[in-house]
Amino acid sequence: MSTLNPARRLAANLAALSASRWLPYALFAGLVTMWAYNYVVMKVTLQAATPITHLIIRTTIGSLTLFGVLLARGHGLKPQRLKQTLQVGLTTTFAYGLTVTLALVAGAAGRTSVLVFTMPFWVALLSRWLLAEPFTANARRALVAGFAGLMLIVAPWQLHGVLPMLLAVLAGFLWALGSVLTKKTAQQGQLDSLNFSGWQALIGLAPLPLLLPFADFAAIHWSPAFVLGMIYSGVFSSAVGWLAWLWLLRRLPASTLSFNALVIPVLAVAMAATSLGEWPGSGELLGMLLIGMGIVLIARR
Repeated sequence: MSTLNPARRLAANLAALSASRWLPYALFAGLVTMWAYNYVVMKVTLQAATPITHLIIRTTIGSLTLFGVLLARGHGLKPQRLKQTLQVGLTTTFAYGLTVTLALVAGAAGRTSVLVFTMPFWVALLSRWLLAEPFTANARRALVAGFAGLMLIVAPWQLHGVLPMLLAVLAGFLWALGSVLTKKTAQQGQLDSLNFSGWQALIGLAPLPLLLPFADFAAIHWSPAFVLGMIYSGVFSSAVGWLAWLWLLRRLPASTLSFNALVIPVLAVAMAATSLGEWPGSGELLGMLLIGMGIVLIARR
């Protein structure tokens, strides 16, 4: 028995080592799938609640969950760099959440996800301005491909359904702005990521009372599916997803994570087509392909 126990322990240790090596990649795959499916979940749950009501419930759940994790940690509760935290909270948690919700009301889930994920193009432009990062030849080619794809999807010459698509593009811009502001804040010195994330999420709740006159909680069509959908969007996609992203940033190559911007809209389009029957047309498919090519170029810059 004494000879078997060390062997078993060795086998267990090797299994644990193998699991630890694969864990970041497995978590990344799960995170990408979770974020992609969230577009479908939001599209479905928006049928049971008005957009502002949906936004208030979802943002409150996600922000309080994220701040609750910060409280549970039990140290480092004092907010860091309040001005920057305020900027990111209002930009990312509030304004981005509002625009993507309104975009999904009248826009297709798959198309909305693709337009929101024009974010890398905006990051390239904003980084040049706010971070003084070089604007490479790849970045310029990516912007040309992305703009062409954007025009094919939005199709402004059709004069209908343009507003939700413009809102989705605006959401991508706001997400990019929040990301660049976060990076700029991190460059100014050591930053506690969980502290910063928790406080920006809480600050993002501050403007929500201004939207209460436009909410209609009495009109909610309560059902188990609606409750589970809001928990999915608020707790898992928002709070758990953000914490998983922070964990992955410390363990996976940046080049691997950058492709999340390409995989998510592709999955979202496929999920929306199979779950909601939102099959993209040929022009939209070509536009999505051009945007995908642009995102790859951005990732390689």
